[in-house]
Amino acid sequence: MQIPHPNWIEINLDNLQSNIRYAKSLLAPGVKLLFPVKADAYGHGILPVSITAMEAGANFFGVAHLFEGIALRNNGINARILIFGPCCQEEDFSFLIKHNLTPSIADFETAKKLSTKNSELSAFNSKLKIHIQIDTGMHRFGIQHDNLEEINKICELPNLEIEGMYSHLATADMPGHSAMKNQVAKFDALVKKLENEGKKPPLCHIANSAATFLFPETHYDMVRPGIALYGYDPLGEFPSRFPIKPVLKLRSTVRSLREVKAGEGISYGHFFIAKKTMTVATIAIGYGDGYFRGEPSKGVIFINGKPCPILGRVCMDACMVDVSDVPDVKIGDIAECINGEVSGQISMETFAAEHKTISYEITTRMANRLRKIYLPSNEHTLSLPFSFAR
Repeated sequence: MQIPHPNWIEINLDNLQSNIRYAKSLLAPGVKLLFPVKADAYGHGILPVSITAMEAGANFFGVAHLFEGIALRNNGINARILIFGPCCQEEDFSFLIKHNLTPSIADFETAKKLSTKNSELSAFNSKLKIHIQIDTGMHRFGIQHDNLEEINKICELPNLEIEGMYSHLATADMPGHSAMKNQVAKFDALVKKLENEGKKPPLCHIANSAATFLFPETHYDMVRPGIALYGYDPLGEFPSRFPIKPVLKLRSTVRSLREVKAGEGISYGHFFIAKKTMTVATIAIGYGDGYFRGEPSKGVIFINGKPCPILGRVCMDACMVDVSDVPDVKIGDIAECINGEVSGQISMETFAAEHKTISYEITTRMANRLRKIYLPSNEHTLSLPFSFAR
């Protein structure tokens, strides 16, 4: 029997596939799609999401760290995997080679050491594929865009194959910002320079979600849409101008009902004082589950189709809401905490805006103790060691 959980994440894999297919429809023939699954697939579950994405046509996966790539390999994912974070320590190299992972290289010295290590460990003297990181203005990782000397030195190393070259946009989700145009111009100039010299890598890429959807001139050979493939608007808008569908819903249940009289305070600090007699429900969701604490008495949770204002502070494992206007409310009723299909008031984008953050932070902070229920697109997924709804 399934152990009961009072709250859960519902993940719609059909919506995930729909979003990937939409993104691919925007691409010219031959342009590949890299799907970022770092941070446990943005909190959605890296293995079922990766398997589903492969079926929808994802060509590459992207992870932040070496251990994430190894975890995919150990669970049977044989697709190409690019590690965004720098694998710059020599103890990383043997794992890269053993598990056929593609590192991002941000300097010549690291590339030289990796070339030597690959010569020692690789079978049949095969070359290890790498992608060169280019800094066009994000100033996080990468070789300076105009440092052709260092880029050329990496290209000349004997045991590495320069499969790709990429940069990252800082302001693509802010249409009209001059920084994006400047970054793309720098990257474009570098791509054309290398192309003229016969050294252009096969996979040049710079487009994130917003650029993939809005700026086709940034597509090059591959795109890297992330948050949009999970169904959340890359510009933070609701409703989205793009035909994408949210993959995740956060749901909980009513665990307690009580009457609170006028003048009585609710939750920690008594930031909320009842002005009249009201019916209060305790919902089994709190900041320990990744539901933000935020400001007291801010936001709503939907129960039986009615918006129920949060009262006072969100606790670690619970929050209290006003259900005075909810007919026939009872213990066990489903509480919709984040679900844009129910109402824009509790969409991922609205929830993020209320807490002055972005959808990425909301999804990646969902706690591991929340049960994940997957709505599978195909019966094969039911063989995976996860909870699936039939």
